[in-house]
Amino acid sequence: MNSLVSYDWLKHYVDLKGVTVDEFARRMSLSGPGVERLHRVGELLDKIVVGHVIEVKKHPNADKLRLATVDIGKRKLTVVCGGSNLQKDQWVAVALIGAKVRWHGAGDLVKLELAEIRGVKSEGMICAASEIGLADAFPHAEREILDLGNALGWSVGAHRVRPDRGDVTSGRTQSARTTHVQPGTPLADALGLADDVVMDIEVTSNRVDAMGMVGMAREASAILGKKFFWTSPVGAHRVRPVRKNDVSVTLHDKKSCPRYMAVRVRGVTNGPSPWWLKRRLASAGLNSISCLVDITNYVMLELAQPMHVFDAAKLNMGGKGPEIHVRLARPREKIQALNNKEYALDDKTLVIADAEQPVAIAGIIGGSRSAVGENATDVIFEAATFDPVSVRRTARRLNVYSDSQLRFEKGLSTEALPFALARAVELTLDLCGCKVTASPTDVRAGKYRSPAYSI
Repeated sequence: MNSLVSYDWLKHYVDLKGVTVDEFARRMSLSGPGVERLHRVGELLDKIVVGHVIEVKKHPNADKLRLATVDIGKRKLTVVCGGSNLQKDQWVAVALIGAKVRWHGAGDLVKLELAEIRGVKSEGMICAASEIGLADAFPHAEREILDLGNALGWSVGAHRVRPDRGDVTSGRTQSARTTHVQPGTPLADALGLADDVVMDIEVTSNRVDAMGMVGMAREASAILGKKFFWTSPVGAHRVRPVRKNDVSVTLHDKKSCPRYMAVRVRGVTNGPSPWWLKRRLASAGLNSISCLVDITNYVMLELAQPMHVFDAAKLNMGGKGPEIHVRLARPREKIQALNNKEYALDDKTLVIADAEQPVAIAGIIGGSRSAVGENATDVIFEAATFDPVSVRRTARRLNVYSDSQLRFEKGLSTEALPFALARAVELTLDLCGCKVTASPTDVRAGKYRSPAYSI
């Protein structure tokens, strides 16, 4: 399996000062995971700058086109644009003459040249996210103009941009910071991508731990002799739960699910993720969905432990509150999955169910009925381990694959769950606000025996 690893992100877990990305790639490839390709992110955004739309007029010769006057610092450009969401005072990505873009996000890169469109010279191009390789970071802006203010959650004033939050890494939250972005600033600089390099690294199947940033950093620390400084998340330890767990978990098939943990958090405010989180996901090729979903994907990329989040309000409750049953599917049961496809289940398919019906195919994909939306305020985070053979067979039988499934079918440690759950809670406290009113539920199939002890 290959992983996309951001060099800039990796630096948060291992001291790489004085180590160039080329040297890193060479030494890692000789001693461990093979670095197959380097994607220099900043180079892909060459000659693409931040622009401020100061005027929008109708095109004199075309009903569906408009003329935008865009301030790019040293001068003002006239750009012919067909974007339906174009408006005055937008902060946009402007490709200058000589930049390389993909028309409508498809095909090969095309070098932009000075063009005359319906009798008016266009001195550049106001871009959609997909046209400049940012569709993963801004999936909702894939086809229309990338409005940087809305897409990044920026509060835009006169030549000023203020990100909502700082970066959260290694269990520490940096304070929110103000970034002043002038018109004409290279987009790569404005997005913090100028110096980043995404490495395509081959990870062997027996090193599933290296499919996470922390595991890859630990490997790099050993190979390069550099300090490893990831700190364990504090998560729910930052609060004092007032009672014991309030999520009932029953393992009906203990062989297929050795351990299952769940924690309920309330008072959550869901919404778009901050830019730093979108950026991390995009570097690994994942789309941003919403802050809560993005947190589970971030933890998977960081710790190599897949997670899931349920909207507690959408679960069929038992007599004393939320019930989660890890069981085999019953005859004729079906589930509408998050990919908008319905799957007919059989008695060989392990599912996560509430008091009445399945809400997820274990280790593979969640169900749409219990998905968290923008109005979710009461959620349950899941961290579990599943039998790799069961996951592999189910994925092939149903022909459904996911980033979670790829990791579960390699075999994951039951002892990683508390760290992943704590990290998810920690990020939720920082980004969404929440109350952890009860301790996590932790159900094991049996006493843990380390692989070394079992040999």
